[in-house]
Amino acid sequence: MFKRLALVAGSIAAVVLVRKKAKQQQAEQDLWTQATDDVQAPAPADTSFSPDDAPANQI
Repeated sequence: MFKRLALVAGSIAAVVLVRKKAKQQQAEQDLWTQATDDVQAPAPADTSFSPDDAPANQI
């Protein structure tokens, strides 16, 4: 009887620890998402060239 009770208590403790760890990881992920949500990648430089952009002294 004692072995069964110890097994049940150990299983419950393991579930509680796993859930606690999962909540910590989710909280950290949420924090990173919140911290980096407003950060945007810089816009690519416009490398297109049209004849209108050429200097006036070029032939």
